[in-house]
Amino acid sequence: MKVVNRQNIEFLVDDNTENASFWNLNDWESKNYSIIKDFSLKCTTFVNAGGWIGPFTLFASELFQRVYSLEPDPIAFKELKRNVELNKFINVNLTNKALFDKSVSEISMGSNFGELGGSGTSIFQSDKSIKVPCITLKEFFSTNNIPPLQSFLMLDTEGSEYILFDDVNFFETYKPIILIEFHIKFLNNENYNHLITSLNNLKHLYKIDTEALKNKKIIHQLILPI
Repeated sequence: MKVVNRQNIEFLVDDNTENASFWNLNDWESKNYSIIKDFSLKCTTFVNAGGWIGPFTLFASELFQRVYSLEPDPIAFKELKRNVELNKFINVNLTNKALFDKSVSEISMGSNFGELGGSGTSIFQSDKSIKVPCITLKEFFSTNNIPPLQSFLMLDTEGSEYILFDDVNFFETYKPIILIEFHIKFLNNENYNHLITSLNNLKHLYKIDTEALKNKKIIHQLILPI
């Protein structure tokens, strides 16, 4: 067991795992921790899609009234669950599903660069492929009675984010603040164009910088409601 400190917030983690060395990366995505901390003053609910082993879920659990974390990789999910239990958090809800659109009930995911349980499990990788159940954003928010206009949504879904912005009604209803990691390098032209079209359809609701997505890299972006 190890005590981790991020932005002067401490939590416990299981350091007897394949991912143990990750917790020594004290400066990893430090800006994202700052953003989450700042918006905890404005939002009551934190939704972390792509929770992995819990770096942002555990951090947010000390800041938000309610925390929801989705992680489809069963190996990572087991470690995430263990880390939440170590801290005895009672405001955290965990879901072993992937976010996707309404057309499918499950998708295939794999890991081309290591074993399952690492941070890169994706629908765009086929090695060690597994089937995982899916849920839409609207279904997830509705099922968990997440109130409109009070949530901070963190999306780190390793490329599948290209399909998550189709439901204009969801974003009109809930209007979450969004912190996203766009994995543009994984997308073919069809997926990329799908993403850009969907984002453009939300520009009456959000300040979205689609120009930044032209460099085809991994891009972090804070998307704020208008």
